[in-house]
Amino acid sequence: MKSRNPKPWMIVLGMLLAATAAVADQAPTYEVGPGDVLQVAYYAGGEKQEDFTGTVSALGTITSPLVGELKVSGLTAYEIARMMTEVLARDFFVNPQVLVSVKEYGGQVWVVGAVKKPGPYPFQEGLSALKACLLAGGFTDFASLRKVRVTRVVNGRSKTIGIDLARVMQGRTDDPPLLRSDRIEVPQRRF
Repeated sequence: MKSRNPKPWMIVLGMLLAATAAVADQAPTYEVGPGDVLQVAYYAGGEKQEDFTGTVSALGTITSPLVGELKVSGLTAYEIARMMTEVLARDFFVNPQVLVSVKEYGGQVWVVGAVKKPGPYPFQEGLSALKACLLAGGFTDFASLRKVRVTRVVNGRSKTIGIDLARVMQGRTDDPPLLRSDRIEVPQRRF
């Protein structure tokens, strides 16, 4: 039986399919915002045409070779890849493939109150209220875990969400995911 060596284009196709699946998994969960660093690669004709990283500006844009400046804030990596693919297919390549992933997450969350190291912490996908408190060194001896509050801005208005972290730690309720710029306040118990 002959040993078959895969052709270079087969290897690239396999990598594209695996990367596309990874981006598709990430697609519905995270919306890109200012400060995020994106890894972008263009493929056409079975070969990599461009590979770069770019930081999303405060205005929510990224500058890309061939494509120029694009508004990406509020879009998922999958939506950004689809938008870039359309531009490249229209103006530059036949059947291009674009892969976009979040290399580093921008933004911060604030953890204040009865935690050991209050302050700002870098936002990352999957960060929850309990995880943010653990990043802040855990709770002081006087923390009131049943009355934790998360404050976030939604459509220009401040919204407060009450969380019982004691129940979260017991597995009796879900640990709510955070958004960039959320503020977690852990109050002290009153005696």
